[in-house]
Amino acid sequence: MSEDDVERTLREALAARASGAVDDARPAPAPRFLTEPAPARGHRTRWLAPLAAAVAVLGLVAGVLAAVRLGSDGGPTNAAAGRTAAPSLTASGGPSPSPTRAVKSVHVRLFNADGATYGVGMPVVAIFSHKISNARPFVRATRVTVNGRPVDAAWYFEQSVAGLGAMEAHLRPATYWPAHSKIRVSIATQGLSAGKGMIFDDSLTLHFTTGARTIATVDDRTNYLTVTSDGTQLARMPVSLGAPKTPTLGGTKVIMAKQAKVRLKGPGYDEVLPYGLRLTYSGEYLVGVPSNRVNIERRIDTSNGCTDLLSGDAADLYRLLRIGDPVKYSGAPAGPVPVWDGFGDWNVPWPTWQAGGLLATH
Repeated sequence: MSEDDVERTLREALAARASGAVDDARPAPAPRFLTEPAPARGHRTRWLAPLAAAVAVLGLVAGVLAAVRLGSDGGPTNAAAGRTAAPSLTASGGPSPSPTRAVKSVHVRLFNADGATYGVGMPVVAIFSHKISNARPFVRATRVTVNGRPVDAAWYFEQSVAGLGAMEAHLRPATYWPAHSKIRVSIATQGLSAGKGMIFDDSLTLHFTTGARTIATVDDRTNYLTVTSDGTQLARMPVSLGAPKTPTLGGTKVIMAKQAKVRLKGPGYDEVLPYGLRLTYSGEYLVGVPSNRVNIERRIDTSNGCTDLLSGDAADLYRLLRIGDPVKYSGAPAGPVPVWDGFGDWNVPWPTWQAGGLLATH
């Protein structure tokens, strides 16, 4: 996916606010897989010579009848052509053994764009076409290098609440990716099991680079946003955060998408606003809000959860930050953003992350 595709995908998939909570500790639903009755095997028996011709004829008739039966009651099909496949005849004229169960193909795609440059907080996001029940083959098939050297990174499996797929897995190291680095991810899963009755149908590779170690920090006690890049402070801006009834979530968030103009709707407001940097699936943005200028300058919390900025500051921030840059909130009265609400990955302690989330990885 190109960066334009990423932005378009998010804009479409996130149009409906994902407001329902998801319990990541809840076990994943049992996998659905197709089962089919196994046709009876034909037995070859030695007969006396005078009966050989008659048995051959009966065997041929049995083979034809078996083919008709399998085609009419949901028997094995040719997956490539989408047609019922008649069993082949053995040397004795009987049908050869047929598969007893259809196998579901699981396709994996990546949210990340190959060749892109991301911030140091960007996870690798794998999106599954079906919910899998066994993550271990997927994990064992993954290799990650930074500047050509192997690095320890772990997958965390979670619900896909934005409708991007049936399930997601996020990959990250224990701390942020190194700045100004080349990351390569290889996922050699084609043909491996995804759980009972499921097989991965593709393998993937991803190459991306990281930019500077740019981190935005928002202090809800002082109502200032500060940006540092490779240790140097670049900006300090006043903000208005969530009002007491609609507080801004705390913890570490990650820039998910950049939109030069974004339409935000909610109780009592419907505005098209400039320079939107998306932080959560549930609708938090860093965004310019001209109508809230007085409260931003006075650093009074009146927003519906977004981080409201003066228009000029929002334009500067839009230029300074890229997708994948972390935004850390301190002093916020609300709890940290959940792992499933966007890229809340860095709020999960590393030992918990290594356990795998919805699916065990060890």
